[in-house]
Amino acid sequence: MGEPRRKSVAIIGTGLSGLVTAYLLHHDRQKRFDVKLFEKGEELSFCAESLRVQKPEDSSSAQSVWADVPMRAFAGGFYQNLIRLYDYLGVPYQSQDFIFTFTQLDSRRISDCNDVSSAAPSMTHASNFHRIPPIPRTADIFFWLLEALYALFFNLWFTLCVYYVAPYEETSSSQSETFRDYIKRTYLPRYYVDNYLLPLMASVSTCSHEELLDFPASDVLEYKRRTHRQPHYVVKNGVRAAQDRLAQDLNVLLKACVQNVVPGSNGIALHYIDAAGEHKVENFDLVVLAVSPDVVSAVFEPLRETLRRIPTTTVQTVAHNDMSTLPRVSAEFRNKNLGATDQMIHFRSSKGTTEAIHEQEGRSLIVTTNPITPIKPSRIMRSAKFTRVLRSPESRRIVNEIFADRATSGCKKPTVQWHNGDDGVFIAGGWCWDGMVLLEGCVVSAMRVASSLDVEIPWMSR
Repeated sequence: MGEPRRKSVAIIGTGLSGLVTAYLLHHDRQKRFDVKLFEKGEELSFCAESLRVQKPEDSSSAQSVWADVPMRAFAGGFYQNLIRLYDYLGVPYQSQDFIFTFTQLDSRRISDCNDVSSAAPSMTHASNFHRIPPIPRTADIFFWLLEALYALFFNLWFTLCVYYVAPYEETSSSQSETFRDYIKRTYLPRYYVDNYLLPLMASVSTCSHEELLDFPASDVLEYKRRTHRQPHYVVKNGVRAAQDRLAQDLNVLLKACVQNVVPGSNGIALHYIDAAGEHKVENFDLVVLAVSPDVVSAVFEPLRETLRRIPTTTVQTVAHNDMSTLPRVSAEFRNKNLGATDQMIHFRSSKGTTEAIHEQEGRSLIVTTNPITPIKPSRIMRSAKFTRVLRSPESRRIVNEIFADRATSGCKKPTVQWHNGDDGVFIAGGWCWDGMVLLEGCVVSAMRVASSLDVEIPWMSR
């Protein structure tokens, strides 16, 4: 008898979840799968917006480096599987310390960039308290220390709540508790929440304050618990190193826009428009939809109505070198001899929105996410928009039902009838797990697809 026929697998999307899924199936020890990746863009999407920038002149090396757009920092504790993946691939990463500044803006001043950049931060904070945060030269020391004690006290209060006040989980008569309700229940003051807690967490999840408040409380608390006092890391020379290792030897079809995924008796028909604008149909044994839920609902009829109930938003990230957008205190801090590994991230908030301004590569590159400060068009290197998948108690229930183990899901009748893997179709992505929509979810969801197909995950057996 000859070797069994290899199963054909189409993977739609080349973000981290699609690349990890493709890598695992392609490197299956039993060689059971022929994998083909479909990407609608002109290049792989995981770091499609990253930029090559020149290192500062005072650097030990004059060569250019890849800078991640958006920022791809990750913390120990929460990103356990991402770290295992990077270690297995030999992707070099390093510890990264941050100095955060927090500023509340008067919305009437936002149209004037000079007015905005002169707004003084209400507080500075060193990640994991790795050093005493610098105090701006113009600050009133008494009020600055008073503000610092206030922020420190309620940060401790929130941390204690994270560990000792559990969020309400879903019951037969109610949904899981939102972060908004949890804040009220734990008596966190509005001033601390608006000025410190929401700007930081909304920047992590790249959404507005109102959208974050609608998240399940369990998402935010679990993230805080697992990252508390954990070091931050960044990949040396950008995540392109990870993308290159994952995509090596893979069969990738670029400029292919998938229109429809239709399971049938002869396999799964994949309808797409190729780079020449022609309509094509290919049949596969398995399909992995490693894309956002709005895209899944558009191309896969069994989940069309269900996934429309998962909220999404659009996030803008701008890479530029407009130094006028930085607060004046930035130069003051640098003159106070910040540590060699310190990078600055400025959180500026107005009307429930926070922009995160990240200084990279010795300030030769600034990455602003959700910008509210005007940026000079001539200084923009790249501007991109991304779909950000949001969370809510309802979307959490939907995702958990799609990925629940039917054998152990209990007697409660699910409201979602389609289950991951039905009809030979799988979904993957940062939103396809019970937690914050971040890179860790991308890796976990890819591992889940591999496990469902009895494919070994090599970094878990080391």
